Amino acid sequence: MKKTPILLVCAAMMLTACSGATATIKDKDKAIMTIGNTTYTKGDEYDLLKISTGTDLTMELVKQAIYRQEVKVTDEMKEKAQQQIDNYKGNMSDFESQIKSLGYTSTKQYMNKVLIPSLQASELTEKYFTDAKKDIQKTYKPSKARIIQCENKATAKKALKALKDGTDPEEVASQYMVDSATYSGKETLITTKKTDISTRMINKLYKTKKAGVIDEIFTNESSGTTYAYVAVLVTNTYKDIKDEVYTTLSSDDDITKACLVYYLKKYNFEVHDQDVFDNLKANNPEYLVSRPDLAKSKD
Repeated sequence: MKKTPILLVCAAMMLTACSGATATIKDKDKAIMTIGNTTYTKGDEYDLLKISTGTDLTMELVKQAIYRQEVKVTDEMKEKAQQQIDNYKGNMSDFESQIKSLGYTSTKQYMNKVLIPSLQASELTEKYFTDAKKDIQKTYKPSKARIIQCENKATAKKALKALKDGTDPEEVASQYMVDSATYSGKETLITTKKTDISTRMINKLYKTKKAGVIDEIFTNESSGTTYAYVAVLVTNTYKDIKDEVYTTLSSDDDITKACLVYYLKKYNFEVHDQDVFDNLKANNPEYLVSRPDLAKSKD
């Protein structure tokens, strides 16, 4: 697919230059209201809106441009959106008036402007877990394993021997795990988001090439107590665990940002308005993908 650049070009914006440019609008001097001796123009209104919500609205337009490229609106989406509308109407007697108070002229407009883009956002996130699988693997190091949490290394050593002898992990856990253990020999998805097991274990499970007992005892401190762990790798093949990785991580804020950054890079996103550029630089430099040095400087 050809990488079509996504530029910061909003409806009613006219960019005057590519460097240090500031967007403006046509008829900016046209008066829209007068209070006493003070007259406010379209330009005054535009500048106020741009300062208060301009960057957020711009990024919403950018997302919509990405959705058009990556996630087409399907009949299934329309049906889901209509079901949401019907549900709202069934539970809210004043639903129509409420959406009109928000500025939407009809339920159809609300569906097209809010509900369907929300469904597209969800679809895009799911697609990201396929398109950016290398990034996901590198960042989160996912694997599925059976882990047994033991009170100390001595107990873990006995558990490891039982595992190596071929005893089922849950049976081993019933004998050797600590009381109220978080990990009791059941299959569980492991990623770098797990903070109650060691980074060493996460890396070992991710890098091990063959499923089976990991011939090593791991330790990690939890709530002031150091526990010992043994593990059996079930799989770290991404295609086998992708759906579970998606289910587990998709609502994470880091994933939401990383997904947007991935597609901003894909379509060579550029910002040509100085005000919006400065706002993003201060708050979301990672979105300025043409200037990766700015994102790094915030870390």
